[in-house]
Amino acid sequence: MVHHPPGGAPRHAPPLSSLTTSLAGNRAPLARQLAACRAEIAALEAAWVAAAEQDVARGLPRGVRIHDRQTWDRSTWDRYLAAAAAIEPKYKGRLRRLYQQIDNLERPLAPPNRPLCPAACRLGDGRSNLARQR
Repeated sequence: MVHHPPGGAPRHAPPLSSLTTSLAGNRAPLARQLAACRAEIAALEAAWVAAAEQDVARGLPRGVRIHDRQTWDRSTWDRYLAAAAAIEPKYKGRLRRLYQQIDNLERPLAPPNRPLCPAACRLGDGRSNLARQR
């Protein structure tokens, strides 16, 4: 491709590869950051569950084991859910920010979505309305 600047000699435009960002070639930093966010979410959720279980562990009925949920009765589940709801504000803000950060990181990592024809001419099965009219 030749670029013709005003009042100057024609010159070749830079190759397209030089115009792309470093993200196009190396997605590893984003993938690492994405993995770190997911690991932090898992740790926060585990801490939330542990805190709620710790609250429920006080005064358990006989035969109920805190780490075996099959032994939990209805009142234990109710106490667990109430404890989890009570401490939710401690975790929810950070979790919400991490989920938003994951959404922002996944966007540039996702493959481009280019439909074969404009949305207005597509059917539910992805084929063109124009092809069906012929």
